[in-house]
Amino acid sequence: MDSVFYIFSGVCLGCFILRTVFNILIYREHRWAKNKMVYRGILVVMFVLWASWFQMNFFDPLIIHIPNLIRYFGLGVFIAGVVLFILSHLQLKGFEGKGFLVRKGIYSKIRNPMYLGFILWVFGFPLFMQAFITFLSGGIWVAFFVGWQHLEEMELEKKYPEYNEYIKNTWF
Repeated sequence: MDSVFYIFSGVCLGCFILRTVFNILIYREHRWAKNKMVYRGILVVMFVLWASWFQMNFFDPLIIHIPNLIRYFGLGVFIAGVVLFILSHLQLKGFEGKGFLVRKGIYSKIRNPMYLGFILWVFGFPLFMQAFITFLSGGIWVAFFVGWQHLEEMELEKKYPEYNEYIKNTWF
């Protein structure tokens, strides 16, 4: 069973690396970043990434027994992360390609609510599942999210002159 965990961990890490390469291509305005087939491939990579990450929780070889209060706190953190992610996605519907910076709703307080949602769930769900190694791996995944966020913000600074002012009035 331990080998299954490590296989899912490797797949998850590989997918994070592929997604990061794609973000770098976007930032460098490489022609592959604009290719629809590559974009669809990245969507598949993201699905595999999250499917493998969830499986890591179920096959984690080091289960820690923690009080139910802490476990359910982790579940609450996970749910808050999922809700934040979904709400931020819904709020962006219809704004793609419109040529302006979205600064309403969640985006009026948090610059990157999707990434914050990811961070909450990569720590919350393993805590609920008592999956110790997966919980610790959250530090690796957060490093990727912060890197993605940095690349995205550098792109937005180039695209929108008002972005620097927006940064001063928002968190994360």
